[in-house]
Amino acid sequence: MTSIRPILGGITAIILSTAVAAPAVAGGKSLACYQQVHHPAVHKTVHQQVVVKPAGVVHEIVPARYSQVTERVLIEPERVVARHLPAVTKTVHQTVMVKPKTVGWEWRHVHGKRTLCKVVHPAQYAQRAQTVIVQHARTVHERIPARYGHRTRTVLVEPERRIARHVPAVVKTVARTVEVRPASSAWVQVSGKRRCH
Repeated sequence: MTSIRPILGGITAIILSTAVAAPAVAGGKSLACYQQVHHPAVHKTVHQQVVVKPAGVVHEIVPARYSQVTERVLIEPERVVARHLPAVTKTVHQTVMVKPKTVGWEWRHVHGKRTLCKVVHPAQYAQRAQTVIVQHARTVHERIPARYGHRTRTVLVEPERRIARHVPAVVKTVARTVEVRPASSAWVQVSGKRRCH
């Protein structure tokens, strides 16, 4: 079978004019016969990736990070103070001479007669209490060391920052039917003369 698509319009016009203008020769001898053949459209399924959600950039805030640190701090600095020490005393008892030894004259009666005699009067002693200084009063300088303590405080480790995060596009594959060849029709010559009768 041979396709005569290029001359389809001319053949159709000839056949129609022959059928209308000369019906008397419809039973004449056939030179060629043609039949119209219809070709349906041809489709196929194709898979195509489509973007469901386009790519973008998301900005995120990362909060600041803090930490607790303990440190040694000075509470009171070193200093020197003057301290007065009073005198140290004690009481001692001493024998002191109250009256010294003396030599004098005095009248006495010796054998019934009044006699002038030279006499010695011994010294007289007594006990007296006396306060004596063992150590004199003085001022001493005393060094007082510094005092330290511990304090806990919060320190910034990393400040707050903003970061940009790339979000890739969301893609999915969809199937769709596409027309590969549209429907068509053509006139095809029927081979063999017997098919024309």
